[in-house]
This record gives sequence, C-alpha cells and structure tokens, in this order.
Amino acid sequence: YQIIRIVFKGETKSHSVEYKTDYDAALQRYFNIIAADLADAQVTYNAAYLIDNGGNVIRKEVFDNREEA
Repeated sequence: YQIIRIVFKGETKSHSVEYKTDYDAALQRYFNIIAADLADAQVTYNAAYLIDNGGNVIRKEVFDNREEA
C-alpha cells in the first residue's frame, strides 16, 4: 500500500510517500496523517491518498482552506 501526503503551509508545499505491506497499518497511517494535518492551524491545504498495489485509490481526503486568489 502507498500512503501519499500533500500539505501546504501558506506558500510552503511538501509531500511524502510511505509504503506499508499491511492494510491495517496503512489505514492507521492514512488517518494519522489526516488528523495531524487538520490539528495544525498553519496547514492551509492537506490531502491524503491510500493506494493499493494495483494503483487503485482506496481512500482519499482533500481539505482546501486556501484563500481564493
């Protein structure tokens, strides 16, 4: 499983990819990422994706709190 994280703190952008062989461990990490980013008041955009070994998106969440340009 792949857990992809995309996060913006204002203009600063970062991303990461983690790999887990166990579904439960992957799901736990996926939700931990979402919870941590939502708890950080500096985060203006966060997204998390859980993808299986076939490339299928199992879960996704996107929270976009950026101001419109």
